[in-house]
Amino acid sequence: MLAWRRYPNSRTRPHLSSILTTFRRTVFARGRAGLAVLALGMLASASTLAVEFRPDGIPAQQISRDPADPNAPSQYFMGIFSGSTHGIYYYVASSICEAMRARYDEHRIRCAPFRSQGVSSNRSLMNQGRAQFAIVQSDTNYYAATGQTPILGARSVLSLHDETGVLVSGPTTPFSGPDDLGQQPLRLNLAPEGSAANALWLQYLESLEVTPVALGTVLGFAQDLNYEGLCTNFIDVFALWSGHPVPALERAVERCGAQLFGLWHPRLDSLLADRPYYYDSELPAGTYPGQTTPLRSYGVKASLIAHEQTDPYIVYWVTRVLIENVDFVRSRHPSLITLDPRQMFERGNFLPFHEGARYFWDQLGWEPPAPPPEVREAIEREAILLPPPSR
Repeated sequence: MLAWRRYPNSRTRPHLSSILTTFRRTVFARGRAGLAVLALGMLASASTLAVEFRPDGIPAQQISRDPADPNAPSQYFMGIFSGSTHGIYYYVASSICEAMRARYDEHRIRCAPFRSQGVSSNRSLMNQGRAQFAIVQSDTNYYAATGQTPILGARSVLSLHDETGVLVSGPTTPFSGPDDLGQQPLRLNLAPEGSAANALWLQYLESLEVTPVALGTVLGFAQDLNYEGLCTNFIDVFALWSGHPVPALERAVERCGAQLFGLWHPRLDSLLADRPYYYDSELPAGTYPGQTTPLRSYGVKASLIAHEQTDPYIVYWVTRVLIENVDFVRSRHPSLITLDPRQMFERGNFLPFHEGARYFWDQLGWEPPAPPPEVREAIEREAILLPPPSR
């Protein structure tokens, strides 16, 4: 039996005084070592007091009971906001739901993948209380944890696949890799301003000491249009951070001879050292047609997050199914082949774990890694606003 405290109504929030009381009791019991993660959780709970949680696409209560048969087992509902139906996130969300369906008789949770406009859209949906689960990137998770780009009520569940970066050029474009950026005029799509892809592009260029002005013609349209733009000679180069293989990119390679390059450059050492949400990665040879050698690169982790008011029972079972059935999940899509349960727990989860996920990790006896100093400092900086624990 899962023994966690739940609120009687998914839209009922605890009073701030109860949050502070819980904070004092826990710090008294656990000491300062537990302060950082707990403080962020309590503050995030307080910050969502004014935001109604009404997730799209599922019953507001997340549970359904048969009024005609009180003895019938309840059904639970979950929805995962992902991305475009042409992108990897939608495939991954669908794979998660397939894994959940395979064990439906055990948990009675019905799962549905929802399309969206991507990470920025998913962040906005959760800020509005409309997303129960969402797939974002580890940098989004990090900036939410530090408070630089908050996501109200967001909690980590686990990390998913690697999102390795690649540069893609047209077949006749005089381009041989990162060293050519800023050395000759090119037509590039840096994605819409404010999007997750645009932020990744700008950080990458900054690490190479290349300004967007030096690139040539800079465009900012949706990522889904990259492939058509390349094959119709509207752009010369674009960058993509994604799980691989991407079906649309496979088609671009086959249709118009698109060329792939890794993002690695010696100047990236400081970028990876300074930003804990980036990781070394490599695109294996043979991932795309004609790719005979591995491509050294870097990237982020895809990160599954849940709203704090998502039923803990649902989050527990999602976490449990994905870890216990990792071989099944790996078989659902090539981008998921490299899933590693320990990395799914240890990497990319900067926000506190949702209580349902934490319950499963506790069952495994796994202790979360210490947060990066800047995350801990952000938490403790906010924690001084709370009264000291009573002794």
